[in-house]
Amino acid sequence: MKNILEMEKIFSQGKKYEKFLKKSFLIAFAMCACAIAVGIATKTDSVYITAFCLACFPASLILNYFFSTYLLESRKRKMEALVPDLLLQASAFPRGVSMNRILGFFSKADFGLLGKEFEIALLEIEKGVSVENSLENLKKRCNSRIIDRAIDLLIRGYESGADLSSVFRAGAEDFFETNALLRERNAALVIEKYTLLFAGGLIVPAVLGLIIGMVSEIDFSGLQSLELGIESASRKELLETTIFANQIYLAEYALLASFFIASQEGNPRKAFLYALFLLPVSFAVNIAAKALF
Repeated sequence: MKNILEMEKIFSQGKKYEKFLKKSFLIAFAMCACAIAVGIATKTDSVYITAFCLACFPASLILNYFFSTYLLESRKRKMEALVPDLLLQASAFPRGVSMNRILGFFSKADFGLLGKEFEIALLEIEKGVSVENSLENLKKRCNSRIIDRAIDLLIRGYESGADLSSVFRAGAEDFFETNALLRERNAALVIEKYTLLFAGGLIVPAVLGLIIGMVSEIDFSGLQSLELGIESASRKELLETTIFANQIYLAEYALLASFFIASQEGNPRKAFLYALFLLPVSFAVNIAAKALF
């Protein structure tokens, strides 16, 4: 029976990798199709289109990985929010109730995604897996310290046979207090978060774009006749260098702001999603501001 379960696990992981690769290649082909269509419409050199298409394949893998990770993190947080209710329900069961009955209730009650995980654990027990191992497998699937603590309490109660209702209730209250503190912290940081997003996406790019656009339109020929300033060729080269440095600064600002916001939220992986929004928006605003002159 154990070998059968191991084979099912390996097969399931193989299917996940296959699905991930298929999705990544579909994204890459879609990006290539869009690039070719835009390139034909704008009469872009085929060398640039080919280079972009080649870059689409590794980019699609990275994009799909971070997006999948974000979905997994979102799923995990939804399950973690249900842990206090789970422990409160566990504390209501009288002493001596079988673990199979408790798990059966958890799998059928309104526990959303967490209930689905208990349903899988119950199916494993019916196939011959021990209660401890099925709950350990649940912990591995969820990959959450908060859920680990709750499952450890269930395992301890099952192994000892003692009445742990007071422990479950105290654990639930602790989780409620922790969640309340996290909500207060997030509320305090929300202004700082949107200030950084607004500055990185609009204010800083717009100001720099307006300055560069204004400087580009100034006529310095009168200064040259007075032998002041630098030559026109050097001035043009300096302006091009300044524009390039401006683009680098915008990219750095967007990346740093994205990482800082994601770190504040306790999820550094979300930095990629914030950067995916800030980078194109900041460049678009910068270009639009320069075009005003």
